[in-house]
Amino acid sequence: MDFFKNKPIRFLFTALLLLSIFLPVKAGADPVSIAFLEIVNSSVDPRYDYLEGIIRGILLYDLATEEGIAVVDRADLESILSEQELQLNNLAENESTALQVGRILGADYLLKGEYVFLGEEVLIIVKLIDVITARSLAFSERGSSENTIHSLAEQIFLRLTGEEVVLRSENRDRSIISLKDETPGSIALHSHLIDAEIFLDDEFIGYTTGNARVPFLIENLYPGKHLVRIQLHSFGVIKKPEIIFEDWQEEVEVKTGKKHVIRAKAYHFNEQLYDLVELLREDISIRSIETEKAVIRRHEVSFVNRQGGEVIIQLDLEAAAGEKKIDVEVVLAYQGEVFTYNVSAKEGERKELKQEIGLVEFEINIDRSEVSYNISRRDIWQNMFRE
Repeated sequence: MDFFKNKPIRFLFTALLLLSIFLPVKAGADPVSIAFLEIVNSSVDPRYDYLEGIIRGILLYDLATEEGIAVVDRADLESILSEQELQLNNLAENESTALQVGRILGADYLLKGEYVFLGEEVLIIVKLIDVITARSLAFSERGSSENTIHSLAEQIFLRLTGEEVVLRSENRDRSIISLKDETPGSIALHSHLIDAEIFLDDEFIGYTTGNARVPFLIENLYPGKHLVRIQLHSFGVIKKPEIIFEDWQEEVEVKTGKKHVIRAKAYHFNEQLYDLVELLREDISIRSIETEKAVIRRHEVSFVNRQGGEVIIQLDLEAAAGEKKIDVEVVLAYQGEVFTYNVSAKEGERKELKQEIGLVEFEINIDRSEVSYNISRRDIWQNMFRE
């Protein structure tokens, strides 16, 4: 078009376009609606978890009390989350779900943030996400006083309304770092084991009570990560697939002033080995075979061997009632290789067959009351932890 060939006009059009992009989002329009999501402590020190409430509270107060911005009521947000069977932290992690909830609420923007403790100061990063376009605006401030948060609110207000407000003042220069909570926490350790030794950060501190309902209390713990371990001969956990026998232990991040309840899942090694060894066990009554004339079973089992490889087994069994006898045919596929076995037993007679195939053993027994069969692993066994 000749209109765009005119350089002055083309320059003016470009300038107006750029100006429209950088103008405040809703200057002069209805109040901009904001829904608050989580403010997350990205530091490793749980003593600064309390800052989440301070940052959220000050931002909420600053933005809600100024004209031009409307804050979505927390009760409305929680109601929607309940209806959608969601939690607030789900929204912080799943942006598409958060945008959907924001639209249901009628919010223009979602606000979420994080903060990092840097020794003498805190770095606060706040992100506004447009629920329609999914584009985000980021704001950050670094400092140690309440004015750090007020400054963020000023930036957000200016960007969304085009108006400047002054929220910082000398009266609001109180430190937020000095408020850190040093209240010690505690751990309640529940265990059914009798007199198992308890270690905290590799230091012996006592014995388990032997009553799963009565915990051993570990008190006056400095906030942060602590390792709890219990030790009792023949009890613990089995590391798979290698089959390594270890003490039960759990890392607990102790929060300031909080009591943490943990349950020691330490069991006898033979009990755990039994569950790992037995891949398949089934019984078929002779009466049911005689009633149905033939009983057919198919099983597919698998396990991971100690080297980390998967072993796949398929078993097809047919038990038929003949004239005063029971005939059983078994077709077993081990890693694709097929083996066939036939076992017959006259009335009242007992028959048994055992076969070792790769890392497993197949066994079948026929007696006067039932046909029983099982597949078990041969690469692990009872009491191997004693060797």
